[in-house]
Amino acid sequence: MKYSIPIGSKQISFVQYDDQSSQMHIQYHTGKTQVCNGIGHDQVQRLLQSDNPYDLIVRLTQVPQTAAQHT
Repeated sequence: MKYSIPIGSKQISFVQYDDQSSQMHIQYHTGKTQVCNGIGHDQVQRLLQSDNPYDLIVRLTQVPQTAAQHT
């Protein structure tokens, strides 16, 4: 199942999570999309419950083996 999570950020519009592929697609306001692989359901739950989802996304994308950029 895929679902979108709005992010109240100047940089990020929303993230879309696909639980079957464990991928998170991060959509930036600039039009850039970043795909993070290996994102678990527990990480998405933390994102949904976070007071500062932007910081959590930044931490997820800083792990080199899980982040791959697409434009």
